[in-house]
Amino acid sequence: MNRRKVAVIGGGWAGMAAAEALAGKTDVVLLEAGKVLGGRARAVRQSHHDFSFIDNGQHMLLGAYHQCLGLLQRAGVDAQAVLHRERMSWYQADGFRFQAARWRSPWHLLVGIIKGRGATVREKWQLLKHMRRLQVWHRGAVENGQDMTVAQWLESEQVAQKWQQQFWQPLVWGALNTALREASLLRLGNVLQDGVWSTRANSDMVLPKTDLGQSWVEPVAGLLRRKKVVVETARRVSALSHAGEGHGVWVDDDYFDAVVLAVAPYHASQLLPRNVPGDVSAALSSLAYHAITTVYLRYEQNVDLPATLTGLAHGKVQWFIGRGRLGGDNNEVTAVISLADAPAHRDVDWAQVAHQELLNLCPLLSHPVAVRVITEKRATVSCCANRQPIPQAWLRQHDIYLAGDYVHDRYPCTLEGAVQSGQLAAAALLADAGRPAMAFKRL
Repeated sequence: MNRRKVAVIGGGWAGMAAAEALAGKTDVVLLEAGKVLGGRARAVRQSHHDFSFIDNGQHMLLGAYHQCLGLLQRAGVDAQAVLHRERMSWYQADGFRFQAARWRSPWHLLVGIIKGRGATVREKWQLLKHMRRLQVWHRGAVENGQDMTVAQWLESEQVAQKWQQQFWQPLVWGALNTALREASLLRLGNVLQDGVWSTRANSDMVLPKTDLGQSWVEPVAGLLRRKKVVVETARRVSALSHAGEGHGVWVDDDYFDAVVLAVAPYHASQLLPRNVPGDVSAALSSLAYHAITTVYLRYEQNVDLPATLTGLAHGKVQWFIGRGRLGGDNNEVTAVISLADAPAHRDVDWAQVAHQELLNLCPLLSHPVAVRVITEKRATVSCCANRQPIPQAWLRQHDIYLAGDYVHDRYPCTLEGAVQSGQLAAAALLADAGRPAMAFKRL
């Protein structure tokens, strides 16, 4: 019996994860429209080489990202060489700061917050109380399928303005990239449950020391090739259509037994067959997106930040990351702005703002000698409360499987969500392989 031939369309992390999971069980062809793999987590080419490296944004993992880290491990990535890992810390230079203790959960968090600075003992207990109340709410919400916005919960719990500004808002912006009035409390709870509240190791922060292309993407691409996956870059697909009698999908003029569609949702809606049900098209078109801006700055002097992630509770920049703290160039720093498309952020000169706010932390810095601003306008799908999943039953019946962080039913748009979604799509495809054939007309 001939092995099934599967096309994975999209060479981001969902597509690479799907291809790796299918390799050896099917004949896999990975089709990527761009010249390089990596999707929204990749290196960016420099024209003047002003920086040691440039990615399309500052990316961070958690220790709880087991599938993402596992994929890198299987690709032969030397984690100690390319990844900086440390205990979770929360450092607001103009507000509250703490670091998780070296204790088991939940003591790592409890002791860390109690020993934190920038808040009174009473305020710390208020923060811990609200974390505990969120845990209780989350358990009930998972059982009952409930959700609400983070803003609604903060109001119902009468959370002090200080903690909204110095903890909950930067946490939600960083984890969900969604405004408090829209953000899903259920998905925030999922992230906290699997990470911060789970084990100390799961709450660890993991950041790349070098560019994502050389240290992450190229090893995974090498793993795919070793597993006999055919990788075709600069291959843009125009449309999918049914293959006629029985199963199968035409990808332009090439036949495949099944397809994993691992592209952004706005591209997926353009590629799906013309008779796709209206609820699928409506679900894809209803998704909203938010931007993330990363500013790369290089100085003549060393940039000595007080923490690996140094935040500003009262600034437009949420976090600064000094590369010297990651074992890299001490003269370089990145600034991260979530929700860069918010009304308050329109027409902002992010290079100037990042430099001026960095002076609050390092007042002796001269003007930067190099600046690069990168904005991903549709970096993430809005992680709204009560967002309905994309209907996939009809697609699966027609041998099409969606993958991408936006498909994940538990997490916001993260690298872990992307990798897991690719693996889940591959598992569904393999599980459906033995179902009875159905006849479809080719459109």
